[in-house]
Amino acid sequence: MSNTNELHERNRASWNNATVAHNSHKVDQHVFFRNHGSTLYKEEKDLLGNLAGLKVCHLQCNAGQDTLSLVTKLGAQNPVGVDISDNAIDFATKLAKDSSIEATFIRADVFEYFDTVEAEQFDVVFASYGALGWLSSMERYAAGVKKILKPGGRYCIVEFHSVGYIFNEDFVHEYPYSSGGKPLHSESGVSDYVATSAEGEGDDIMPNLKYTTGVQNFRNPQPCVEFCWGLADIIGSFAEAGLQLTHFKEYPYSNFFKMYKCMTPEKVEEGTRWLFPGPMLPLMYSISVKKPLSA
Repeated sequence: MSNTNELHERNRASWNNATVAHNSHKVDQHVFFRNHGSTLYKEEKDLLGNLAGLKVCHLQCNAGQDTLSLVTKLGAQNPVGVDISDNAIDFATKLAKDSSIEATFIRADVFEYFDTVEAEQFDVVFASYGALGWLSSMERYAAGVKKILKPGGRYCIVEFHSVGYIFNEDFVHEYPYSSGGKPLHSESGVSDYVATSAEGEGDDIMPNLKYTTGVQNFRNPQPCVEFCWGLADIIGSFAEAGLQLTHFKEYPYSNFFKMYKCMTPEKVEEGTRWLFPGPMLPLMYSISVKKPLSA
């Protein structure tokens, strides 16, 4: 096993623990999705558009809620969700069955998935919210995205901003804007960000999806490894892979994730977004790139 895979496997173990805590806070998710619920925010809905008739892959899909929302909200048919966590994929598979929604979930390291999957099979590849920081190589990721996209296909991501990630929860500058592929080790592992971002028992995580206390005072026994990628690393990797930038936008708020203790909540149609009280700070961005018809 390579050193890179060892780092990814460490994250697999950490995410397996965190996924259980995260989903302990979400009540009756199968009922939510049977009633055509969606965990997608406006930013990704606008970016993706109508997915009816398109073959869609959701990379790093976590426990599948956004993958199922591609069906309930945007008309996707049997999207493919890929994630490294065993517990996330097991949960997603059961949630799809219990919700009577057709989706396919695959447990795999994203790089291993790129290496083994058939090329040029997806019209749309999607990722979102806390995805890229777990990748040990942006170049390999961009090349893999290009491989699985059909000619003319597009990759879309809504992600937390690299600038926002340089601060810790107390808004102290602690982390690099870019670590250039160098891993940053965290002994505390993947956190229970669902609990720390909730306002309290009975709060709406999404409309008609309630927060409950669930697992309390979660401490992850498995450490994790993250990577800081600046926007030049990210957009540059897609460009070097031959993918064409068609959309880039920044946002001064954070959807559902309370990045800093000083943030204040704002209710929007899809749920809660968190605002920074100081001068404008980019906290999210969205990107879309396209694979040329002749690559």
